[in-house]
Amino acid sequence: MDERPVELTRALRALAALVAVGGITVLLIVIFHDSLIRSWAEGNPATRHLLRTEGLAAVKAGTVRPPHFVAPALTMYVVIASLLWVLGAFLRNGFEWGRIGITVLLVFTAVASVGAVLTEPPALFVVCTFVAMAIGIGSLVLMWLPPVTRYIHPPAAEAPRPADAAPAVPATRG
Repeated sequence: MDERPVELTRALRALAALVAVGGITVLLIVIFHDSLIRSWAEGNPATRHLLRTEGLAAVKAGTVRPPHFVAPALTMYVVIASLLWVLGAFLRNGFEWGRIGITVLLVFTAVASVGAVLTEPPALFVVCTFVAMAIGIGSLVLMWLPPVTRYIHPPAAEAPRPADAAPAVPATRG
């Protein structure tokens, strides 16, 4: 393989930045867990009245349990970061399916992120989501540029013909 194009290096750095933003988001989920529960309770008709009258402690102890946020976020982060690391290694070495795999992973992650934003989480998480989506789109644009495609699919070199081989004559219709 030829030397890696700068666009590929930048795409891989953007993926590393995406993993970093994901890690920060998971950390914020741990720190602002109560804000997420409060936001969930406001959006849930079964718990909204309880939150407004008796507070967050009553929602946590109520019959309708708030969803777990930390464990799924941490699990999803580890899985996605691991997949990006493995697929990024294959892309770095010129494998087309690494680029396709990253593209599919980022598209599905973006769809899930839009779904999460539609649930109206606290503004901090909306900002993290949009930052991550911008980085992901930037990475996708970079990894699908022509220099990266040429790196993955180098032009076929003209193979030298043996000296005793007859020159190729195109077939004609007579």
